[in-house]
Amino acid sequence: MDNNKNLVIVNLIGEIHEENIRILKRSIISNQDKAKQHQSKGVFISLKDFKYDKNPKNITLMVKSINILSEKLEIGINFIDYSVDLFTVLKLIIKNTNIKLYKNIDVARLFYDPKSFKEDFSVLVYDDDEACSKELFDELSVYAYKLTRAKDIKQFVSGINNKLYDMAVTRTTLNKEKKESSRKNNSLAISKKLISNLPTFMNKAAETLVSFTGLEAQKISHCIQQFDVHLRTKNICAVMPFSGDLEGSFTLIFPKKIAIVALEALLGETVKEDDIATLTDGVGEFSNIITGNAKTELDSKNIKVVFELPKTFESLEETQSVIGKNNGVWMNMQLSGQAFYMFVTK
Repeated sequence: MDNNKNLVIVNLIGEIHEENIRILKRSIISNQDKAKQHQSKGVFISLKDFKYDKNPKNITLMVKSINILSEKLEIGINFIDYSVDLFTVLKLIIKNTNIKLYKNIDVARLFYDPKSFKEDFSVLVYDDDEACSKELFDELSVYAYKLTRAKDIKQFVSGINNKLYDMAVTRTTLNKEKKESSRKNNSLAISKKLISNLPTFMNKAAETLVSFTGLEAQKISHCIQQFDVHLRTKNICAVMPFSGDLEGSFTLIFPKKIAIVALEALLGETVKEDDIATLTDGVGEFSNIITGNAKTELDSKNIKVVFELPKTFESLEETQSVIGKNNGVWMNMQLSGQAFYMFVTK
């Protein structure tokens, strides 16, 4: 346990297993009185020394256990010091819990120990989700900070790079903007280098979904064609442009039914068909994780690629309006015997 400006921090060390969760809970319980003495509104679990084993089921088990403890003790329990990969998993799993995520203890202090900052402390707020961005801004507006809400990722990154603010706060992962030169290249042909590395996308999609859901996933076939807008299913799509040594756009197409199956396997709870927010967030995060794992393998080959944030759509036509009508590689995949698809184009 550590104290930082009247905030109580508990460190999670090693991997997640039942015994480690019990130790973590005992540590929180033993420090709840200290939290009250410091007039802290919560306890913060640092994941700096946590070894993420790429098993989201263990994360889900821990989050559910911690959330129950939080309600029982009537104190806030939140996570700090997480990696980008772990953030994408946690963001999805903490949905509908009382747990919140803060990049580090300094960001947490903005909300829980505002008196420790000077009155004219300037904060830049951004989230790619408009509702989340407004929620962040509203949460901080009760304190005496000078707040600015970035209208888009370009303004947010510019504010950080030019050091215009004392602190920047976001609840999303951020990638660098795609270079203008890549936007000008509107060639219909897919590069040979991109084609040769497509198995990375297919393999990582299957591996990721098996790891995260425990369901059987496999690649079936692929062909060169335009984006298929004639699928006879209700679909949710996530689009992620990428640039660097490879340039193009990655699209994950999940029929709604298989999206529900995948998310229920991951979360261990029922997902309703009309819960569009959960479904779009889930497909977006699956896309984020798949491309993140693909990026790691490409990096090992010294191929540098930057993926933008996923944008999600419920309409195939709307998705095509974003990625265009160029030829690409359409990949037929299966999860638990049901079809889903991926599409990579220039």
